[in-house]
Amino acid sequence: MTENKKSKLQSLKLLLTWANVTVVVTALALLMVVGSLVAYGRLYENRMFPGVRVYGVRVDGLTKSEARQTVQDAIDSALHGGLRFRFRGRDVSIDATTVATDPDASRDLIRYDVEKAIDDAFAFGRDSGWRQDIGEQVRARVVPRNFTAQVTIDEAGIADSVNSTLAKDLDPVQDAKLAISFEDGKVVTKIETEKTGTVLITQPAIEELRSQVLDLAFKPIDLSERSIEPTIKYSDLEGLEPKVTEMLSRPGLVFTYAKSKFAVPTSTLASWISVTSTAGGLSLTLDEQMFADGVRALAKEVEVDGKNGSLVVKDGKIQSFVAGTDGVRIMTDELYGQVMAEWPATSTFALLTKKVPATLVGEDPEKIGIKELIGVGTSDFSGSPVNRRKNIARGVELLNGTIVEPGEVFSLVDTMGDIDGPHGWYPEMVIKGDKTLPEYGGGLCQIGTTAFRAAMDSGLPIVERQNHSYRVRYYEPAGTDATIYGPHPDLRFKNDTGNKILINAYVKGDILTFEFWGTGDGRIAQRTDPHIYNITAPPPTKLVETLDLAPGKKKCTEIAHWGADADFTYTVKMPDGQVLTQVFRSHYRPWQAVCLIGVEKLGTTDTATSTTGG
Repeated sequence: MTENKKSKLQSLKLLLTWANVTVVVTALALLMVVGSLVAYGRLYENRMFPGVRVYGVRVDGLTKSEARQTVQDAIDSALHGGLRFRFRGRDVSIDATTVATDPDASRDLIRYDVEKAIDDAFAFGRDSGWRQDIGEQVRARVVPRNFTAQVTIDEAGIADSVNSTLAKDLDPVQDAKLAISFEDGKVVTKIETEKTGTVLITQPAIEELRSQVLDLAFKPIDLSERSIEPTIKYSDLEGLEPKVTEMLSRPGLVFTYAKSKFAVPTSTLASWISVTSTAGGLSLTLDEQMFADGVRALAKEVEVDGKNGSLVVKDGKIQSFVAGTDGVRIMTDELYGQVMAEWPATSTFALLTKKVPATLVGEDPEKIGIKELIGVGTSDFSGSPVNRRKNIARGVELLNGTIVEPGEVFSLVDTMGDIDGPHGWYPEMVIKGDKTLPEYGGGLCQIGTTAFRAAMDSGLPIVERQNHSYRVRYYEPAGTDATIYGPHPDLRFKNDTGNKILINAYVKGDILTFEFWGTGDGRIAQRTDPHIYNITAPPPTKLVETLDLAPGKKKCTEIAHWGADADFTYTVKMPDGQVLTQVFRSHYRPWQAVCLIGVEKLGTTDTATSTTGG
């Protein structure tokens, strides 16, 4: 072998040696990097990775529990100042939570799904495969990653509160209208002149509010207004005055039912007259809602409230069964159609009615699976005012005897129906702007909370439940309550027992009880005692100026509430051994006392509380 070949061979060996060294060094370097990243991941095994934000709040290095509390505190702090608007150059603030004499009527106008956002933030950098996870962890150190979840905004409640606060600044539009009266037995018709008004435009402001809620940065949002012209003017009605006399001179309306007759007085008929727009212009008609209400009031003995079947229980056993009775309702829609089509050619009309079937009419409960007690829920409403007690009794009346079919998702909101005076509910006082006004729904959440507890005791899946905005003494221990206001929040649970469930509801003293009767399938339901923590002192008392009180006089409408967090675990062991678990977490905002203070003149800054009950 020549010296030249030996030299080349030595050079090749040296090159291969350096290549091997380079590979080894590179591999070691990669191992060190990977090892460092693995160690980095282990360092944050139960904590949020650096660079992670939730609703713009830094949660770097925090556990899920710590992050949840940090974010919730930031939300409370941001909402404490209220939702801020500006109108005609002055600031207008509305509370983000309702205020009422009955704490049931409080609910959030803005609600954050903190739990979902925290879960998503914690999963970041963990669930996408190790290569992608490492990449996400590294990038977040350079460009922070912000996580948000659904934010529910009660647009109608916000618009109502803002309009109530600014009502004194807005001139309502007024259509020209016919004023019908009786003087010396004669019909007198006058025309009330129309009036141009102003209306608040809230939708653009609410859309801007949507961007603020995600950043927890509430700044004044300008509200606009516009002039609105009446749709009916004096000149439009001038030709209708003689027609009022003609309509009231027709043969009087008479409704019959069985052997009874119900004649409509002329004064009542006059109150039903309204103006409608047709292709040929304005004409007279009968207002459909006034007609329906009037007929029901006139023939009130015709309508009968049905009563669901109920159980008589003693010592945990069914002693007897009270069969339900069907109800009767007047079919006012169909009756109105007949009257408008046939009157005055016909003036006597038979009342149209329909049967409202009750549950368990003449059936043996055991034949349909109502055999045994499967769950019980109770709550204490000691100290409740009169109207609240009446509403609780009304809720019991509506729910007692209700059948939940197999596979059905029960909705408390749907079952209770309309919450208003005509449906048997009583009002409580809420603050609207600088006034206290009546609204309905106080005590409804006593029903929701008790049903929630009964559903859990029965081992049923809870589909929807929301805690109150702040702690309510009727529902201690904290964390086991359920607030209701249609359409949401609602209380919903599923009957997955395979058999019918009957709700047996009753009041004994100050204790409300819901019993769920059906056929047990061997499931075992348990829940831990609520863990109550992060107890927070309430803010200072809030004063709301009002012209309804003498200057200097104060009237408090809401007491202070301490804030807190609570959670408990709900576990159901199914007959096949499967264990189902739900964790219910509740956050209660610290809530200040609210008092009205009488003034001679309202200040330049308007402050209001939301007014929608719950």
